[in-house]
Amino acid sequence: MASVHDRGLGDYLLKSKGWRIRLAADARLRAVAGGLRRLASEEIDRQQARLVLWLPVFMGAGAVWYLSLTAEPPGWIAPLAGLLAGAAAWAARRTLSLLAPAMALAFLAAGFASADWRTARVTAPVIAKPISYAMVSGTLLSRTATASGGERLLIDPREVGRLAAGDMPARLRITVRTQIESALPGDVIRLPAGLLPPPGPAAPGAFDFSRQAFFREIGAVGYALGKVEVEDSWPGGFAACLEFCVSRLRVKLTHRIVDALPAPRGAVAAALMTGDRGGIPEDILQDLRDAGLAHLLAISGLHMALFAGTLFWGVRAALALVPGLALTAPIKKWAAALALAGAAGYLLVSGASVATQRAFVMFALIFIAVLTDRPAITLRNVALAALIILVLTPEAVLEASFQMSFAAAAALVAFYEGARGWVTRLSQAAVERGWVARGALYLGGIALTSIVASLATSPFAAFHFNRVVDFGLVANLAALPLVGFIVMPAALVAFILMPVGLEALPLWVAEQGIHAILWVAHQVASWPGAVSLLPAMPQVTLAATALGGLWMVIWAGRLRWAGLLGPMIGIALAVTAPVPVMLVEREAKLVGLRLPDGTLTLSSSRSGSFSGEVWLRRDADRRDVGEAAGAFSCDGQGCVRDHPLLGTVSLARDWQAAMEDCQQADILVTPLYMPRRCAAPLIIDRGVLSRRGAHALYLEEGGHGDGGQRLRVITACDLIGDRPWSHCAQRMPWDPGPYFRRKGG
Repeated sequence: MASVHDRGLGDYLLKSKGWRIRLAADARLRAVAGGLRRLASEEIDRQQARLVLWLPVFMGAGAVWYLSLTAEPPGWIAPLAGLLAGAAAWAARRTLSLLAPAMALAFLAAGFASADWRTARVTAPVIAKPISYAMVSGTLLSRTATASGGERLLIDPREVGRLAAGDMPARLRITVRTQIESALPGDVIRLPAGLLPPPGPAAPGAFDFSRQAFFREIGAVGYALGKVEVEDSWPGGFAACLEFCVSRLRVKLTHRIVDALPAPRGAVAAALMTGDRGGIPEDILQDLRDAGLAHLLAISGLHMALFAGTLFWGVRAALALVPGLALTAPIKKWAAALALAGAAGYLLVSGASVATQRAFVMFALIFIAVLTDRPAITLRNVALAALIILVLTPEAVLEASFQMSFAAAAALVAFYEGARGWVTRLSQAAVERGWVARGALYLGGIALTSIVASLATSPFAAFHFNRVVDFGLVANLAALPLVGFIVMPAALVAFILMPVGLEALPLWVAEQGIHAILWVAHQVASWPGAVSLLPAMPQVTLAATALGGLWMVIWAGRLRWAGLLGPMIGIALAVTAPVPVMLVEREAKLVGLRLPDGTLTLSSSRSGSFSGEVWLRRDADRRDVGEAAGAFSCDGQGCVRDHPLLGTVSLARDWQAAMEDCQQADILVTPLYMPRRCAAPLIIDRGVLSRRGAHALYLEEGGHGDGGQRLRVITACDLIGDRPWSHCAQRMPWDPGPYFRRKGG
């Protein structure tokens, strides 16, 4: 009995101990769960205030969605989608989990509708075909210098040869090879010119100038073939002044600056003060690009900060010298109001580019915040500036200036927002330790700013320009103090003194700073490995990288580091992207062929050189067009090259050569119209090119399940589609299909 009793007591004790263990475990689990709930609640509360920062992202995505379509959507889609999303957001306004997606959809539809309406408002008829000679008469809208010593004129035409009024472009952009003397914006001028429709991309996926020209209402580009004459002078008056006074003032200021300073420093000073960068020589521009200092020429946040900030602090310091005002008046608000007016004037005089508009909106919000006693520099100001730009010019979302300026601004604000604590401590420590520590802190701030801005803008520079600067930090450390302490303050003083003709001394001071900056640019650009070239990447790579960057900028805390997945995915997509095995220029003047060693060879070193430069740049190839040519066998009738995968590739320039190659070539490229009886497996002739644009050919494994390699033909119009700016025609019955199989393949 004792053994049985002992056994039962032992079982009881074991069960009781297990129950207590389970109770303790349950209590710990409940504590952990409660802690996780508290952490989640705190994280939600912290991130909830940042949800509004995603609204311009969705609006920009809507604009990108519209601009990336390959066919024009019905006009009722965007308003209907916006109304439905807005109604859903209003109905879900009391529930955050429903309100957030409804607002996202509403702003997505708003971006789509904004781009759609902007396109509908643009009046941009394009000339149907090239015009070799036409007398052009019209109102001069603007004139800017070119690096070759000429000028680029923007004209509102009244007469273009024999074109009817209904076919006349809204604007013409004509390049004059020499400086014009008397004509100013508002004058009616007359000149002979050769005109072309705005060109499409040099390769499928490359920059589309025709879209940019459409939104700027430019219907033709060309060169002057004779002297520019002024038919009628500017009429003057209040109405005319509203349209042309600022443009005329900008031209006069530019000429005054350039005449006062020696070249090329005068041209750089004009770029910094009036935004006219055209007169800077190409070698100077290249040095600035290779040193990572080209951003100094684009009037943006840095220039607006230095200009408006110098004006703000100067006015405030001057008012503070008057004790009665300093003690009784809101001098900070007075200074902010004057700085806001000065920033608006700088915006108008500098040409009001997208980057300058973004910077002005940002600083206008900052000064308005000072006037209303609100926090000045926040991500909400960046978001509001983006929304304003997207409402006014939604097409800017695809431009490099918009992407790079907002990427830099958002990254810098987010970085210093997160690092505010230790930056404040370092600033206090530097103040206590004297001027040396302050100088070190200033240089450290420049270094941090350059690193953050470079990381934010590098993906966009790589996508648009196929290059990344490697020593930009060194160049910016040397150049930015010169800009901040010498060039821009002197430029501000020069602007103030110009009405009384005393600008010579401050312009001379600015010139010394510019001279030092150009020396720094030349030295850094000459270092080996100053620039790394990157091949063209697909658009999805940029989208993934940008989304990851936005995730890191917008969210707070540890959640933001999940955004690193975006650049990682983007890099993987870029590495695995296919490369074309053959390229054809849109006028059949040039053919590019990829050799077995992976390099690109060109059919000519002369014809279509611009397209050749674009192809080599997108291929991360440092050679120029002349060095890349020579692998084709060429004569006066055309060029031919045997390729191990494509067979015989022929570029036939006349009818006799084209008919001979119809029987021999596997791929025939010609600027002529070829008959359908031509036996070449793939024909890329004038008819196809005029309707579909530049061609890229890709080799693909398999095809229809029978193995082997097939060639896929991608045209510029396949990616652009039939949009108001593309003028792409639908595929003709005799156009090649998406696949073709070479003879014997």
